[in-house]
Amino acid sequence: MHNVNVEAVTETAEAARQDPVSATQPVAFDGEWQTSEGAVQFTTEIPLPSGGSVTFEADYPPHMGGTGSAPNPLAYCFWGGIACFAMTYAQEAAMKGVELRSLRARVRTEMNMSRALGVGDLPPVEGIDWYLEVDADADAEVLEQIKIDSDERCPGAFCIKNPIELRTHLEIKD
Repeated sequence: MHNVNVEAVTETAEAARQDPVSATQPVAFDGEWQTSEGAVQFTTEIPLPSGGSVTFEADYPPHMGGTGSAPNPLAYCFWGGIACFAMTYAQEAAMKGVELRSLRARVRTEMNMSRALGVGDLPPVEGIDWYLEVDADADAEVLEQIKIDSDERCPGAFCIKNPIELRTHLEIKD
């Protein structure tokens, strides 16, 4: 339904009920800083579940020392969050039998770079607004309930709303 394989989701959920370990998905990929003058600063090959990979590139804007020739790293975070939320909403709608004619998502925030510049200690982001624009033949109450369920089930929303332990490591090459 509207580009969601409901049968696959149902089978995956049932497998997770029977064996919670089956719901885990490892995530691992490496990125590399580009030292050549004028090159996009950071590149990563992200593996696809269906095989192959997609290249992600990140570059700071000129005022932060980059060329601005690729999205900045936080743009990927913001995009990943809103993509996850929209995808969760579409999946929840499909699982409830609500056909979506269209679903558009947007993110809005304001970034304060004083901490990154070493000149302040304000949070880089104090809040993020996610908006969904939905076109469907369903009552507003049903569509709102799907949003509430998405708020609760979206992995991206969870990661933003809850502290997650971050462990950084440094490996020195000989």
